[in-house]
Amino acid sequence: MISRIDFRPLIAKSSRRSEVPSASWSGATTTRLGALTTLGVGGSADVLCRPASVAGVRHAVTSAVTAGRPWRVLGRGSNLLIDDAGVDGWVIDLRRLSGITFGDDGLVTVGAGVNTSVLLGATRRRGLGGLECLVGYPATVGGAVRMNAGGRWGATGERIESVVVVDRDGAVREVTHDECAFAYRSSAFARSVIVEARFRLPHVDPEAYRAAVEEIQTTKAAAQPLQMRSAGCMFRNPEGLSAGRLVDDAGMLGLRHGDAEVSPVHGNFVVNHGSASAADVFRVLDDVRAEVQRVHGVELELEVEVWRRSGT
Repeated sequence: MISRIDFRPLIAKSSRRSEVPSASWSGATTTRLGALTTLGVGGSADVLCRPASVAGVRHAVTSAVTAGRPWRVLGRGSNLLIDDAGVDGWVIDLRRLSGITFGDDGLVTVGAGVNTSVLLGATRRRGLGGLECLVGYPATVGGAVRMNAGGRWGATGERIESVVVVDRDGAVREVTHDECAFAYRSSAFARSVIVEARFRLPHVDPEAYRAAVEEIQTTKAAAQPLQMRSAGCMFRNPEGLSAGRLVDDAGMLGLRHGDAEVSPVHGNFVVNHGSASAADVFRVLDDVRAEVQRVHGVELELEVEVWRRSGT
């Protein structure tokens, strides 16, 4: 909704010397992280914090490092599988970084916590396009940039002009497009926290663009279980092959353990029918990988990110 958009630039907020870092902190939290993910499974973290500014992110990162604790970044929680035992250390939830600022010549500055669907709607109403790659992709902007989300309609990195990150020492720096090292489902940001992304988008006819977006949504809805809880695609596509097709051809569609099932609609999705555990999901993934290896001689590599406690 447009009413949720804060048009103040995040970097401008973080640069004010008088600002007290804004964050919501939960120590020894009992909040199950699964409730914050699209798949809906997973235990709790030792500490969960929700910074509302770049300064708050810096404070969270440097505090975790100073305490000698591991830290992880959470966006919308897609492309993520969290173990039932949860994770040790700190989890930094970025969804309060929700600003969008429109500049000249199609420049759009977006907080890492903005949902991709919100960005699509806001840019379309401004007559800006070029984000077809994000249609039907349940993520925050930070997660989409980090994973270079996309598919047949392009990739997120193609529209990025620069990215603002917080490094583990608390330094805030702007990374140019060429420095982002965008590749298939990857970028240069494995060890940094994306707090802001700057897109350069083309001007389009709003109605024609809306029709194109709706067509993509219809196409995806027919081929993917978009109405079910899932983490998105679970496996990377092997070179020249489709992971979903390999799973399908191996007879794995509909394989189920507990409430976790290989979607009958698309073999690269594992869906949660309501009360699946992470253990259920891991059993499904293990069985699928073993059978694809047996039938096709192909070892599937996980695309979904797995969080576990150390030593487990």
